[in-house]
Amino acid sequence: MRIHMSFEPPLPPPPPNDDDDDDDSDDDDNYFYLGDAALYMQTTTFNTTGQKRWDAAVALKDFLCSKSEELFSSGTKKRVRVLELGSGNGWLAMTIVRKFCDSIDAFHATEMEAGGALDWLNLILDSNREKRKLSSKEREKIYATSLDWNEVILSDKEEEEVKDDYDAQMIDVDFLLGSDLVYDESGVKILPRVIAKLLRSRCRKTKSGFMLYAHTKHRYDGMDVDFFENLEKEGLVCEEVRKSGTKTPPPSPPPFESLFPDQRIAVFRISPSEE
Repeated sequence: MRIHMSFEPPLPPPPPNDDDDDDDSDDDDNYFYLGDAALYMQTTTFNTTGQKRWDAAVALKDFLCSKSEELFSSGTKKRVRVLELGSGNGWLAMTIVRKFCDSIDAFHATEMEAGGALDWLNLILDSNREKRKLSSKEREKIYATSLDWNEVILSDKEEEEVKDDYDAQMIDVDFLLGSDLVYDESGVKILPRVIAKLLRSRCRKTKSGFMLYAHTKHRYDGMDVDFFENLEKEGLVCEEVRKSGTKTPPPSPPPFESLFPDQRIAVFRISPSEE
């Protein structure tokens, strides 16, 4: 006996509502469109590390969400301005702005122009707007801009000259963000100087600027040792912080002690020592 069963495929889900603030789909780390390898190769001229969403960025997002009342409280009249170093494909910027849009005045997603990194960042941001994964309001709050680390540290002015309204916004930020930026000599030697300079110039009106930096421990032990030493030389205090309700993990082994150490992602709060 042959049994015939009919099957009707489910209807495709409706497109996201541009103004739907109750959409929880942004909780999915895979929600945003991040391009593909072919498009990446067409846009960039060398590997800019912006092709993928890095685990450290996800860890930083989780931390920011756990501290949302402190960092993005909608109960305060002042909306925050954020500056991210090394934004890559803009995943963290899109995720945080979508989740806390009403509490954010501006999210400055910065990248280098070299290699097409900034072009790639803008392409991904605009593509997500076109695909209606970002609303117009959300896209307008993400400012993709070039930030040359060498130009930052070579500037003689502690308070950089304000050129226009956009530059004024970028100066008066509340805190900095970054994730896994130490993978070559520029991250080891230049990044600590950049962080110190930005905290003292871009966060000048808050007087309590800080950076939240997600870092994979024991990825490059030699670079890590030099990086944290250079932060201290720049007069910066670095303290590991944890998500709300998270137990203190076992201490990480000292550098070079273990052949296969646990590459745990930690979030550090970096601030000037005079704070």
